[in-house]
Amino acid sequence: MSSWSMRRRFGYFLIFLAGLVLLVGVPSFFTFYRAPTCSDGKMNGAETGIDCGGNCAKLCPADYAAPRVLWSYSVRVLPGVYNALAYVQNPNTSVEAASVPYLFKLYDKDGLLIVQKTGRAYVPAGQRFAVFEGGIATGERVPARTTFEFTGDADWRQGSMLSKLRAENTDLIQTGSPRAQVQVRNESVDRTYSDVTAYIILYDASDNRVSFSKTVLDPIKPGDRQMINFTWPEPFATSVVRTEVLFVGTGK
Repeated sequence: MSSWSMRRRFGYFLIFLAGLVLLVGVPSFFTFYRAPTCSDGKMNGAETGIDCGGNCAKLCPADYAAPRVLWSYSVRVLPGVYNALAYVQNPNTSVEAASVPYLFKLYDKDGLLIVQKTGRAYVPAGQRFAVFEGGIATGERVPARTTFEFTGDADWRQGSMLSKLRAENTDLIQTGSPRAQVQVRNESVDRTYSDVTAYIILYDASDNRVSFSKTVLDPIKPGDRQMINFTWPEPFATSVVRTEVLFVGTGK
């Protein structure tokens, strides 16, 4: 058989093969191919982990550091009723989490557990913030130690710091039923802040925690000022010399 005949037959074979790919392979590809998504349980596309990083809203563990619990504390508001607060820092300046499960535990002076409370907290980006649990019933037992921990994984995402709200001055009255009035200013030029909770923490001369409270701000427009009030039902056990105000949004 001549080499020319062999080349012709080989050419026919290539044409047949190309037609087969067009008629079968291409339709099969579009039938069975699934584009990478951020919820398919695989590391694909531009992802740097399984369904995280790259173009996904969810961040991978390597993209953030865990928030640090600096302290936790509880104070009596009524006989047998306490409020608890955890003071936490998120070291990630551009990473937040919408709903992270947590656990408060209150112990008596003998180290025996009195009560525990669970909940979910918003972790704002790049700031110190408070996690508050109120109205904790302890019966006749008195808490001597309070612990706090995050108990589950968080869906971390890109976020921005709430840095334009300022507590300009605080007027604290410590006699009778204590109360504090704080003037807040929105230093932003283009953003109205809504759904923001303010926490005030009180310290004595040794910088020990004395008490704390919280309130919710009304929507505050760029450049505006707003007065907010905090109250306590009982006098403080010691004199307050320093106050600290924290602002935490909802993450919505």
